[in-house]
Amino acid sequence: MTISPRDFTIGVEEEYQLVDARSGDLRSRARWVIAGDWTGEVKPEMQEHTIEVETRVCEGTECLALDLARLRFQASAAAGAEGLRILAAGTHPFGAAAGHGFTQQEVYAAIREEYRELAETQSIFGMHVHVGVPRGVDRTRVANAARFYLPHLLALTGSSPFYQGHDTGYCSFRTLLWRRWPRSGAPPRFDDAAELALLLRWLTETECLDGPGRLYWDLRPHHRYPTIEFRAADVTPRLDDAVAAAALARAVVAGVVEGVLREPALPGAVAQALLGENSWRAARDGTDAVFVDVFAREPRTVSARDAVLGLAERLRPLAAELGDGESLDGLGATFERGCAARRMREAAAAMDGDLRRLALWAADETVLGLGMDRRTEQRLEETTVP
Repeated sequence: MTISPRDFTIGVEEEYQLVDARSGDLRSRARWVIAGDWTGEVKPEMQEHTIEVETRVCEGTECLALDLARLRFQASAAAGAEGLRILAAGTHPFGAAAGHGFTQQEVYAAIREEYRELAETQSIFGMHVHVGVPRGVDRTRVANAARFYLPHLLALTGSSPFYQGHDTGYCSFRTLLWRRWPRSGAPPRFDDAAELALLLRWLTETECLDGPGRLYWDLRPHHRYPTIEFRAADVTPRLDDAVAAAALARAVVAGVVEGVLREPALPGAVAQALLGENSWRAARDGTDAVFVDVFAREPRTVSARDAVLGLAERLRPLAAELGDGESLDGLGATFERGCAARRMREAAAAMDGDLRRLALWAADETVLGLGMDRRTEQRLEETTVP
C-alpha cells in the first residue's frame, strides 16, 4: 500500500537557552530578543532565559531541516543583537536553576501558582516532534504502540550531562528533572480515545488540571492538532541529530498506522514497567544505553544502537515513501559520534573542565553549518575531540 506524505505531516518545536556571548552565563532577556525579531517567529517561554521556535507543518524532513536551519539562524541573529547567543542543550552546564526572570503572562503565572517550587526552578530545554495521523485513525491507539520507542528518541538526543556546575552522570539529566512533575513520563495505555476523554473529564472536574495541555506525558495525542506529539527528547546542539530523530518519530507513527509496528505481547503492567526502565536507561547512558528488549519472547537485552538501527531498517521502506530515507540514514552518524552528552563530556575534558568554555562550544554547535560565522566552525575545529 502506498502512503502519502500528506497523511504524516511533521513539525518540530525547539527551546533555546539565551547565554551571554562572552561568558556563557544564562541571561533573562527573552523579551528584548523577541522584540528585535522582525519575523515574529521567535516566541517566549515561561522563563525569560528561554525562547522557542516552531517549524511550519512540513510534508518531509528535507523541508523540516531547512526550516529548522532558518529558525536557528533567525533566533541567533536576534540574540546576537542583544550580545547573546542561543544554545540548544537540555540543561545549562553551570547556571543556577533559580533566580531567573519570568515571562509576565497569565498562563505562566497560573503555572507558577499551581506548581510552586517546580516552576520556580524549572530550567530545562526540550524538542517536541509533531507527527500527523491520517483522518479516521484513533491517535490514542497509535500512541499505545508508539510510546515504546520513546527511549530510542531520548537515547539519540541526550544533551544534558552537566547541571549547576557538575557532571550528573546522566546523558539526559533534563529527563530526571522533568520527572518531578505530575503527569510526566510515558503515558499509560488507553483502549481508545473515549477512555482518554474519561480520564480528562475526571482530572478537570476534580480540578487536578485546567485542560488537556497539562498532561505532560512524553507522548500524547495533541489536544488542538491532529498529531501525535513526542516530548521525550532533549533539544540537541547539532541540527542533523535533531532531524534524524524527528525522521525516526515520523517513521514510527507511519509504522504503527500501517501495521509494521505493534505493542509488545507482554501483559500491560509488565510492558509499562519495562518501558519505564528503558526510559531511565536512555536518560542515563544515551547512545551507549542497553535496553530491555520488550519484544523478545524471553528476558533479554539489546544495545540502543542495535535497537535504533534495527528499527530504522524495518521502517526504511516507509521512510522512503515519505521521502525521509536520507534523514533516517543520519541515525548511523549519530551513533558514530555519540549523543551530544558524550561529546560534551569529551569537549569539557579537553577544556580542563571549564564549563564556561563548554557553554560557548555548545552554542557554536547550535549554529554550525548555518552560515552564521566561519569563525564558529574554526572554533569547533580547534576544540573538537577525536
